[in-house]
This record gives sequence, C-alpha cells and structure tokens, in this order.
Amino acid sequence: MSSFSFPTNLSTDEIQQCLADLQIYLDVNQLTKPTYEGIRPYYEQAVIALTGISREELMQPKFSALSAFEYPELHDESIPTTNFFRHLTKLMIICGVRDFNLNDLFKPDPARLRRNLCALINFAKFRDEKVALVDELEAGLAARVAQEAALSAEADKLAAELRRLQELRSSRQAEVGPIEAEAAAAAAHNAQLNKAQAGLQAEVRTLKSQINALTDQAAEAKITLSSLQAEGEALRDQIVQSPDKHRMAIAELAGATEQQRTYYAALCSASNDHDRKLELMAKFERELLRCIKLQEELEGVVVRKKDVSAAAKDTREAIATEERRYSELASAHLTARRQQASLLEKLGRVEQQGQLKVEAAAALVEEQLKRREAVAAEHAVGDARAAETEAAIRGWRERTAEVTEQKDAKVRAVMDKYGMLRRAVAEYNRRLEAAVSGPAPGATGVGVGVGGGELEGGYMTGGLGADDTHPGRDTSSLGLSAAAAMQGLSLAM
Repeated sequence: MSSFSFPTNLSTDEIQQCLADLQIYLDVNQLTKPTYEGIRPYYEQAVIALTGISREELMQPKFSALSAFEYPELHDESIPTTNFFRHLTKLMIICGVRDFNLNDLFKPDPARLRRNLCALINFAKFRDEKVALVDELEAGLAARVAQEAALSAEADKLAAELRRLQELRSSRQAEVGPIEAEAAAAAAHNAQLNKAQAGLQAEVRTLKSQINALTDQAAEAKITLSSLQAEGEALRDQIVQSPDKHRMAIAELAGATEQQRTYYAALCSASNDHDRKLELMAKFERELLRCIKLQEELEGVVVRKKDVSAAAKDTREAIATEERRYSELASAHLTARRQQASLLEKLGRVEQQGQLKVEAAAALVEEQLKRREAVAAEHAVGDARAAETEAAIRGWRERTAEVTEQKDAKVRAVMDKYGMLRRAVAEYNRRLEAAVSGPAPGATGVGVGVGGGELEGGYMTGGLGADDTHPGRDTSSLGLSAAAAMQGLSLAM
C-alpha cells in the first residue's frame, strides 16, 4: 500500500492548475473526450518530471538486448512505447494506482483519466513536501564532510603523536636494558656491602670495646707511673748515703726501672697497636662512608629506575590508549567515508536528476512554445476555415444520411441471409440427427455450428457472443474477428 492517499474529486481548474505547476499544460477537452494522441504527452511529461528520466532514455532501447531480435529494425516504434509504458506503470504503482493498464493509455476513460491525473498530482505534492528532508540531508552531508575533515586532521595528528610515542618508547627501551642491568648489579653489590657492613659493624663494636679497655689500662698505667715516680722521689729522699745501700737501691731502682721500661715498652707497643687499630677504624669508617654514599647513589639509581619503569609503564599505557583511540577514530573515519560516499552518490543522483529535469523543462518549454505557435496558427487558420467547415459539415451530414440508409439496407440484406443460413443449418442438423439416430438408437446427436459452436434446438451456441468482450481484451481485434466472420457468412451464402 502507498504511504499517502490522493483525492479523486479535484475539479478541472484544480487539475489544470496543479499540472501547470509541474509545467504540464492540460487541454481541458481531453478530460471529457480523451484520446491516445492527446494524453500521451501528459503522461510522458509526468514520467520525465517525477522520475528524473530524460526523454532520450525513454526513447532509447538497450543496445545489448537488440541482438536478441532477428530483425531489430521492426521494433523501432514498439521498444520506445514498451519502455515508456513500463516506466509509466511503475510510476502509477508508486502513486497508488495498481490497476493501470494499456486501455488507460490507448483507450482512455474520462473517469479513470481524472483519477490517474489526481494520483500524479498527489504524488507530486507529496514529493514537494520531502524537499525539506532532502535539504536537511544535504546540510547533514555538508556537516558530515566537515566532521570527516576534522576527524581526518585529528587522526593524522594522533598518528603523528603515536609515531612520536613509539619512537620515544623505542629509544627509552634501549636505555632500560643497561639501566636494569646496572640496577641488578648495584643491588647485588649493595647486598654484598650490606653483608660486609654487618660483619664490620660487629668487628667495630669489638674493637671499640678493646680500645676502651686499653684506654682504661693506659690511664691506670699513667696513674701508676705517676705514683711510682712520686714514690721514687720519696725513696730517693730516704736514701742513706751508704754505698752498699746505695748500690742496692740503685740495683732495685734499675730493676724497677727495667720493669717500668718493659712495662712502658709494652704500653708503647699496645699504644702503637691501638693507633694502628684507630687508623684501621678511621680507614674503615671512610670506607663505610663511601659504601653508604654508594648505597645512597644506588638507591637514587633504583629510584630513577623505578621512575623510568613507571614512566615506561605509563608510556605503554598511553600508547595502548592512543592505539585504541586511533582504532576507534579509524573505524569512525571509515564509517564517515562510507557515509560520505553514500551521500555524495545520492547528491550526484539528485544533481543529475535536477540537471535532467532542467533539460526536460527546457525541452518542454520549447515544445510548448512550438505547440503554442502551432495552436495559434491553427486558430488563425480555423477561424478562416470555419465557414467552409460548416458547409462541409452540412454536406457530410447529408452524405452520412445517405450512407446510413445504404448501411441499413445492407444490414437488412445480411440479416436475411443470416436467417436463411440459420434455417439451412437447422435443416442440416435435423438431417444429421436423423442420420445418426438411425444406425445407433438411443445416441444423442450434437449439431456442429459455424466457428466450432454447438447447435441446440436450431440455435448456435459457443460462437462469438456478447460475453466474449472481456475487460482488457483488445476490442480492435474483436472487431476484425467480427468482420472476418461476416465476410465468411457472405461467402457461404
């Protein structure tokens, strides 16, 4: 079913005005007494105006199909007519007229012609209402083209950014390997230094306790030496000036001095050992500080490595995000390209149809101008010949009366001959039935009439009758058949 309905009760002025809007100038006489030659230009102009098909396309056959005909020159007129009727039928179906047939074109009926023209007018009005939608689609096409251009520029920009990030990733990937190897080596060296530091710290604690003990001993030794020196001074003051005592005292002092020297040598040796241990501890502290500095540098390298790894991870995530976005943009770009191609194709068809319609309108205007000039000339000649035509009409009327009388006489003669033929056929059938019923009693005889019909009771049946004029049958062929039957009847008499 059509998506719109059309009124069939438009007045003649409305039909003429609406068709004039379509640049189809209707002769109102065709609405009351339509003819094939009169209405075909209107249908043809409607097909050209409403379907966008040019007059050349209607008249031009498909050259690839001409090879199927043995004598294609015999179809120079039938092919354009068939092509025009096919496009006209398709247009009328679109307009809602589904029973359009050849009689509407070759033997038009005034009521059906008015209905068909109303359908064409309604479809034209419906099409004009959709012009706004076409304009909206064209605006949407322009917006889509601009959007596609913006998307294309953004896609190019994102592609360049993606290439830059990939290059940066590649360059940083080359730096990550040595940094990771250096970090692994530093971590292993740091573990070793931590172990050595733990062992050295235990040794430092032991050395510090020994140093503290030796320092205490040195302090005690200094105090003892001071007390011994004081005691030696006191003893020297108590010395009796006796040589033997003096020698004994000297010997005791020498022994005590030797003991003190031995003890002092031991203290010096212990002090030297202590100094060496202090020097070793200072060296160890410097080495420990260097290890701590190296550990801090290593921690900085590890932090930088973590930062680089985090940056590399962020870069990988950004690259993955950009790749997904690029894929989405590429998909949207392809979709926009397909939509643009479709809209451009539709726009091209619309422009082509518009150009063809302009050309058809120009050709129609030129044709209407020529027709107008011809009509004006015909009117001028018609006014001059009006008196002659009236006289000729009177003569033709008199001649028509004579011809009518002659035709009535011929019809009466033919009917007389037809009655004689019917009586002869009835007599023949009666004799045939008698002949058939003689040899075979009980058999029913069937009379054979003219044209293959049966005679029952002297009347012929199955021949040409009023019921044979079916809708859609070509009445010209029926007329020829009737004329041939009458001629055969005359020959039989």
